[in-house]
Amino acid sequence: MIRPILAVTLLALSVAACGSGTPDSGAANITVPAGNYAERVGAMGENERNAVFYRAIHDAGRECQQVKSSAAIDPIQGAPSWVATCDNGSRWTIIIGKDGIAIVTNAAELGAAKAQ
Repeated sequence: MIRPILAVTLLALSVAACGSGTPDSGAANITVPAGNYAERVGAMGENERNAVFYRAIHDAGRECQQVKSSAAIDPIQGAPSWVATCDNGSRWTIIIGKDGIAIVTNAAELGAAKAQ
């Protein structure tokens, strides 16, 4: 009987360690591998890029079950940027900085940040 309890506890701890942002904390940051990540993302096919963006959105604690489409947009403050559209219709802006940090935000948060 002790084994299942230990397994559930370890599973809960490992899942809790996966998230790096919270949905109500504004724009959430995640660290991405070193190198020219933005260039590599731009060179991916749409399905592969959508999978990468899903992971970024999910890791940022945002609501999305599947990224249905993504498209490059004009750079934001000089950083390569994309818009990812989820199956529930939500749209997330993903900005990848030169330091390898991906920022996942939405239009309302981005507008509020520009206004400050």
